[in-house]
Amino acid sequence: MLTPVLILHVLAALIFLGPVTFAVSAFPKAALAAHNGEGHAAGRAQILHRVSSTYGMLSLLVPLLGVAVMFTEMSYWREGRFHASIALSLVAWIILLLLILPKQRKAMGSLNLLGVEEHDGDEDFSGLDWQKNTKQMNMFGGIFSLLWVIVAVLMVI
Repeated sequence: MLTPVLILHVLAALIFLGPVTFAVSAFPKAALAAHNGEGHAAGRAQILHRVSSTYGMLSLLVPLLGVAVMFTEMSYWREGRFHASIALSLVAWIILLLLILPKQRKAMGSLNLLGVEEHDGDEDFSGLDWQKNTKQMNMFGGIFSLLWVIVAVLMVI
């Protein structure tokens, strides 16, 4: 049972974490370029926001499958690196869900690029401080990426 669950865990990490990490890192620049009126930047920002939110939600499978791997091989419960990896993965996911995606949503709303399903008619996006929001998205995106690098190192050592 260990091998199929471990394969799914590794595949989920590769398939979901790579794209979401790239999208989170590239979005601030694309959104700022769209705000400054660059031609195709709005389309890039939309795609990167969609990848961040969709793949970000699907990336929750990585720590969940990590826990499943731990249940298939009880000796893993004695290794602190696996506990640390799961905890760091959950912290990264919380940063994405509670900090990065809301800031991306504000930027998209300010650009009038939110889809109908994402737009709440009562929200006002007009007063966005672009410099501050962009810096915060870059900072939280860097922390998000760093956490995944640390998790990858913990998985290999």
